[in-house]
Amino acid sequence: MELQKAGTGLPNMERVFIKRILVPIVRTFFTWEIALFMVKREVSIITNLTKDISQIDMQKQIIIDRTFAIEDDSRRFSIDMVLEHLVIAGALVKDTIKSLSSETVPPQEIKIEDVKPFENSTEALEKFLVFYQTYFDMIETLPKKQSIATKKHPWFVSFNNFDWSIFMYMHTFIHRRQIEEIISKLKEIHE
Repeated sequence: MELQKAGTGLPNMERVFIKRILVPIVRTFFTWEIALFMVKREVSIITNLTKDISQIDMQKQIIIDRTFAIEDDSRRFSIDMVLEHLVIAGALVKDTIKSLSSETVPPQEIKIEDVKPFENSTEALEKFLVFYQTYFDMIETLPKKQSIATKKHPWFVSFNNFDWSIFMYMHTFIHRRQIEEIISKLKEIHE
């Protein structure tokens, strides 16, 4: 099966729904504290989902069915690749939040193809947990002032530091669902 290349994006209707409806709704109801709590919750769920999976299965690339907010190219990931992607993209989000909180716009353009996994490492879960702890520490100590400075997401709109903290939750949630789909396919293989 031939998948679309990295950076192709989401179907137009899905992208518009996220941009015009989902992002504004979530932004209305979230606070810094709620966004952090929700990210922590997702990390806990991912940890529980993956704790009993063999290393062979963690690295097995599985093609999943089309899932909401997952680019076509990303449908052929292993669990370790999803975790690696969460760290790569998460580090970019973390740095963006930190810069915007100082009213500095990061100069580099954010490109979806630059945050794709490339290692499929056996250490992906450990790196994932270490990274997210550094993210939690940063958010907990960050002054909770919304920045005037913004940085554009390649598919959506320009986000300030607070918006990016909400995006961190939404992104982690979306990829947790991807992990669940991979696990479901792995179970089918083992039956």
